[in-house]
Amino acid sequence: MRRRNGVCTYCGSTEGPLERGHVVPKSLYPDSRKTSRLQLITVPECAACNRGWSDDEAHFRTVLLLAGEPNDSVKELWTTKATPSFSHKDGRRRVLDIWERLVPVEVENIARHMIYPGQDERVIRIIKKIVCGLSHHHEIESRLHPSRVFADVLRYPVPDELWLEGTFHERESDIFRYWFRSYQDASEKELSSLWILTFYDRRTFVAVVDRADRPTTRTVSGVGGLG
Repeated sequence: MRRRNGVCTYCGSTEGPLERGHVVPKSLYPDSRKTSRLQLITVPECAACNRGWSDDEAHFRTVLLLAGEPNDSVKELWTTKATPSFSHKDGRRRVLDIWERLVPVEVENIARHMIYPGQDERVIRIIKKIVCGLSHHHEIESRLHPSRVFADVLRYPVPDELWLEGTFHERESDIFRYWFRSYQDASEKELSSLWILTFYDRRTFVAVVDRADRPTTRTVSGVGGLG
């Protein structure tokens, strides 16, 4: 759906009609959920941004489907969307993209291959995009630039007291759920917000958003390393 005017959530463009872009890619949801009352989050988005995510979103979905043990939604998506996509015109490239990211490991004396989403720049790019969109949706910050978002796979347990400080949401609990804490009311904090996002019950990411006036770079390896 197009809107005649406004500002793009991601780049701030006011040129041309805006679209309602999905913050969480629709491709992460199996077709069996389309008949439910699921309400996907949308934000105003220019056509360039909307089209610019699509290739990485498809890669993002495939990586998440391969990472960890599958639930029923993962199994359905792999059969109905991921596998058929490999026969498309760009299918060979997509397969090679995944193959290059498989790492040989040994688990209980059995040779296996594993994939590490936190080391994949395209995966992290989509995590940042989702955080920027959610930040707008929850009226924390609009037009949040991705350079202020630092994301990684969550590697450490979250302290119970931290969970109590934030807000929890879910958009089909077995597909996507998230928690966030805004620090907009705490001027002494170096952060603008903190996010924890879980996909398919088993792959959790943490993202921190620095304040706009904080000239710094950081890496994120888990909640225990946010300072």
